[in-house]
Amino acid sequence: MQSYQSRACVYEHDKKGLLDLVRAYRVATGVAVYPTTWRVCLLLTSRVWNPGQDIRIWETPSGQIAALAMLWRRSSISPYLALDRFIHPSFAVSELAAAMLAWGSQRAEAILSEQAIPLTVYAQDFAPALHLDSPYDRYGFNLLKPNPGEYNAYFGRDLSAGLPAPSLPAGYSIRPVQGQQDLTAYQSLYSFVAVNTEHQKELFESDEYSHLTVVTPDGALAAYCECSIDRAEWQISGRQIGWIDYIETRPEQQGRGLGQAVLCAGLRRLQEWGADTAMLITTSTNTGAHRLYHKAGFERMDVREPDSYMKPIG
Repeated sequence: MQSYQSRACVYEHDKKGLLDLVRAYRVATGVAVYPTTWRVCLLLTSRVWNPGQDIRIWETPSGQIAALAMLWRRSSISPYLALDRFIHPSFAVSELAAAMLAWGSQRAEAILSEQAIPLTVYAQDFAPALHLDSPYDRYGFNLLKPNPGEYNAYFGRDLSAGLPAPSLPAGYSIRPVQGQQDLTAYQSLYSFVAVNTEHQKELFESDEYSHLTVVTPDGALAAYCECSIDRAEWQISGRQIGWIDYIETRPEQQGRGLGQAVLCAGLRRLQEWGADTAMLITTSTNTGAHRLYHKAGFERMDVREPDSYMKPIG
């Protein structure tokens, strides 16, 4: 194995190299598989609670980022850790894959000592196309048997044909989030874990990420849809997939067709940007969302994710 330098990540400095790495990995292993580049950025900025220690980069002597590993969780104190790893196809060797696993395992032990509650670390294997082996058993990881009752479900929709206009109750309208004046109301509508302020600003300013909201007759935000594209990935992959990232309706506003309308608006936005396919991911148990997606013309897709492993510590 050639010599690689391992160091901490400085996101603002390393962002371009990290995105180049993630795009190369996705193109080699499947751009229809989650996480997208936007999702990786969110994890790096908003789900890694100690960036200086919980993100690690391996780079070549010339300074190219060859691999990335990160430990993330939904809250700063959590019994669950996810170890995500990305490796550039040009440097995909098992020794480097093992080094990333060793780092993640060692760092998880340190996190255990910091928060003093038992932890379970989850790691996903690399895609079979890379032909990489990681010594999971050496570091105490066991194969996680698939749960037939709950798993990631992928949906896709062709965007080459015309799309219907959103249908809303009288007095309701759909518009993009309007910067800071909408931000507080939008965050109160958003039930997912908060996004880092700087990353939120990046999302609002991007012409590849859209926040669409349904506004009630009195001006309140009632539902939203976030959707995204990655033109750089399109260029190197030859596939123009757009993603529905998040969609949600306030509980008291449900049953009025708002989710259907804002989803349709999101699909039209992806189509305007040039996407020929829309994709999204949810859980197999989210049957209410499945009905919504089927009504909007989505169909289940057979997307195979790599095997997952788990390691309880503490």
